[in-house]
Amino acid sequence: MKHKLITFVLLLVSTMLMLSGCSRENPHSKVLRMGCFPNVTHVQGLVARNMWRHKSCDGKGWFEREVPGYTEEWYTFNAGPTAMEALFGNTVDVSYVGPSPALNAYAVSAGREVRLLAGAVNGGAALLVSKSSGIRTNADFRGRNIATPQLGNTQDVSCRAWLMDIGMNCPVEGGGDCRVSPTPNAMQLQLMTQGDIDACWTVEPWVTRLIQKAGASIYKEDPNVVTTVLASRVGWLKHHPLAAAQVVQAHRKLTAWIQAHPDEAQAHVVDELMHLTQSDERERTDLAAQVKSAWGRMTLTDTVDIAGMEQFVKDGQRTGLLDHVPPVSGMLYAATAPAAQPIDNSTEPRENNH
Repeated sequence: MKHKLITFVLLLVSTMLMLSGCSRENPHSKVLRMGCFPNVTHVQGLVARNMWRHKSCDGKGWFEREVPGYTEEWYTFNAGPTAMEALFGNTVDVSYVGPSPALNAYAVSAGREVRLLAGAVNGGAALLVSKSSGIRTNADFRGRNIATPQLGNTQDVSCRAWLMDIGMNCPVEGGGDCRVSPTPNAMQLQLMTQGDIDACWTVEPWVTRLIQKAGASIYKEDPNVVTTVLASRVGWLKHHPLAAAQVVQAHRKLTAWIQAHPDEAQAHVVDELMHLTQSDERERTDLAAQVKSAWGRMTLTDTVDIAGMEQFVKDGQRTGLLDHVPPVSGMLYAATAPAAQPIDNSTEPRENNH
C-alpha cells in the first residue's frame, strides 16, 4: 500500500543524517548518558534525574552510585522518535522511551540496534474529548481533529489503530474520516481550550492537566497498555556488559524504592518537572495535585511485556507506520544481574529540600 512507503520516514531520514556525523563509539567512556521525557509516565527517569541534580544518594545520583566508576548525564526529549535518534546518533546510551519508537528503531536497523533492558510503566495514557466537542459515541469522531504527541510515537500508533478498529479511515498521509494531528504535549491544553482540537490521546501529567484545566473527559484508557520501557543501544551494551547489568539492577531497585516511597517519589517528580518545564514556583501546588492524581493511573514494573510489545507491532503495521519487524524476542537484552534485593537503609537517598 502507498502509506507503507512512509515506514517511519521521519525517523529513518533523521537517523541517517545523524549516523553520517556521529562520533565513534568510545569503549572506555565512563559516562552513562541517560534520557527521559518530562512525563509522569517516565517516573523512574524523573526521580533519578532529580536525585542526580541534587546529588541525593551519598553525594551522587542514583545510577552513578549503583554503577560504580561511572558518572551520570541526563538528556530530555519531548517524544520517542527524537530519543531514538539520540540513541542512533550516539548521544545517549540508555533511555526511557515508549514501545512504538523503540520498535520503529529496531525495525529500521533490521534488528541490529536497540535492546530492551526492562519494563518501566504500564498505563497512564488516555484518549480525552473536549467538553465542547459533543463527542459521545465512536461515530462522533468522524470529521474531528485528534491530537497525539508526535507522528509514530506510542500514543499516535494507539490512536490510529483504535480509529481503524471503530471503522474510521485515517491514513498517515492525510485525508480520511478524521484528522490525527501530531501536537507537542505542552501545546495541547491551549489548542483544546481554543477549540482547535476535539480530542487528544496523551499521557500523564497531560491527561490530568486537560481534565483539570480544560474540562476534558476520558473517553478511553487501558491501564495495562505498555507506556514506557528502558532501552539501550547495542554498541554501548557490547562494550559495557557489567555496567549494563548494573543499570538493569539499579532500575529494578529504583522501581522498588518508588513503590515503597510514593510521597517522596512524587516530590522528586514534581521538582524535576518544575525544573524541566521552567515553571513558576506558584505552579508547584497545582502540579503536585496533578502528579498525585496521575499516580493512580500508572503501574510501575521492571518486566518487559512481550505480548504488549507484539501488539504494538501489529498496530504499527496496520496503520502503515511500521513494516517488517524482526522477532520482538530479539530485542530483549539478557543482562546477567542478580535479582532485585529488598531496599535497606544503604539504598535510601538523602532527604532533599525541594
